[in-house]
Parts: sequence; structure tokens; C-alpha cells
Amino acid sequence: MDRRQFSLSLACLLAMPLAGARAQPASPETGTSLLDGLGLPVLEVTVSPEGIDAPAEIAAGPVLLIAHNETDGGMTVDLTQLPEGVTVDDYLTIADSEDGSIPGWAADLVLAGYASTPPMGGSSIVLNLAAGTWTLIADGDAELAETSVSVTVTGEAPADAGIVADVELEYGEYAFQLPATVPAGPKIWHVTNIHTVPHHAIVFPVDRLYTAEEAQSGAMAAFSGTPVANGFSIETSVVGPPTELSVITAGQEFWVEVDLTPGFYVALCFVADPGTSMPHAMQGMIAPFEVTED
Repeated sequence: MDRRQFSLSLACLLAMPLAGARAQPASPETGTSLLDGLGLPVLEVTVSPEGIDAPAEIAAGPVLLIAHNETDGGMTVDLTQLPEGVTVDDYLTIADSEDGSIPGWAADLVLAGYASTPPMGGSSIVLNLAAGTWTLIADGDAELAETSVSVTVTGEAPADAGIVADVELEYGEYAFQLPATVPAGPKIWHVTNIHTVPHHAIVFPVDRLYTAEEAQSGAMAAFSGTPVANGFSIETSVVGPPTELSVITAGQEFWVEVDLTPGFYVALCFVADPGTSMPHAMQGMIAPFEVTED
């Protein structure tokens, strides 16, 4: 799994055998995504060893962030507004916590989302940006001469983004709101965070349809080191690479293309509240669901 902000809460997962699986970006390579056909303003960003090349200004509202990674390491391109007194270096050190804790200042962080890219690859995501000064931060496995640039977002975002999504996923109060059945194949997912703290979703393909209680018991057992017999286990129940859906903070939303094959899945949130280290999955932020053919 790629190193990025808030991924420190996945440290325990990294220590477990996961059949070599890596979290996959939800959106495919740029130029092939359903998002490209939405006709939105484009914020095209290129990350290379020299740093970040990006426009200095873009209009408020839904924006198609297209990220190109020209480094030999996995990389995320994040759009953030940092709290007063917090530096980019502070932000980048979140993932270095040894105990999985999130610093208290993260309660005032605004994170609109990020595009997660493989080495020498790309991905895209639609973010809904409010007017103001934002910081583009590149975070990943490769060394960069410069890790951030500023982007000014101008004007007023429309009240209605006007984007029709195939699947609605809501990050709620330590709970996901997601249909029990979603369609297979490339689909546009609309993800919103209506809670007061950051959330994300890691979507695991699994060998059967688990209940939320089974998945929570199995996740808690994994963190405690005591497996549950015949229950959910990240080590034995997961049958393929997980898909990552971006961390966003309160009030943010994004649209992303997700391509899932028919089968059973479970979504878990491994982000912790600012100032704590307890992953939200331990508080029940888990959603089993089935993917079926249209």
C-alpha cells in the first residue's frame, strides 16, 4: 500500500500478510476515465523529481484533477488547506507516526481529496473546490526537490455540481451509508463526508458476504493479534487487491471512477480521529456489500 497522509492508520495492515496485494487507486489511468467525459475544468498536475508543475489558478466548483506521476515511486497529489502555523513538512510527517496517532491540529485541516498514482502512471478524481488558496502536496515514495505549490481558486462554486453518479457513498458518524448492492464495472461513485472528522474507505474483495459485526470482530482481532475462527480476517478472507477511496475532511465531496467485478466486498475506515490512534473501523465504520452485474 502506498505511503500517504493518514495511511499511518493502516500500519497494522502493512504488517499482515495480504497476499502481496496493494491498495489500488479507484480511478484508472488518465485518458480512460468516465470522468474525462464530464466536460469539467481541468487541473492537470505533473509530479517529477524536480517537483510539481500545476496551474496557478482555477475556477471554484467541480474540477477534474488529472495527476501524472513521472517518478519511480507511488505518489498522491493532495489538495489541502493547512491550519495556521502548520507547514507542509508537518503534513508530510503524519504518515511517520509509530503508534498510528493523528496530530490534534488535523482537526482544523481541510482536505478536498487526492489522486493516487502508481509509479510512472496517472489517475484522476473530481474535487469540489471552494474559493481560496489551496496547497497541492505530492506525497509518496520518491524524493522530490519540491513537494508543494499553491493554487488559487477563484469565484463561487455552483450550488449544484450537476454530476450524475451511479453510486452514492456517504462518510457518516463512524458509519458508511452505501447501498447493499452496487453495479459492477466502471461506474462513477460520489463520496461525501457529512461527519466532523476525516474519513476514507478501503474496499476489500472478500470470499463471502460478511455481516458488519463479523467484519468488525475480525478487524479488532487483527489489531489485537487474536484471530476469530471461521470469521472475517484480512489475512484469509481477502481475495484480491483492495481499492482505496480518498480521505476527505468534514463537508468535502468527490467523484471517482470505481471498477469492481461481481462478488462480495467490505469497506472499512482505518483513519483515526485527530489526537487519537483508534481506527474508525473499531467503532463500527464498516459496510459489507455485494457487486452484481447490471
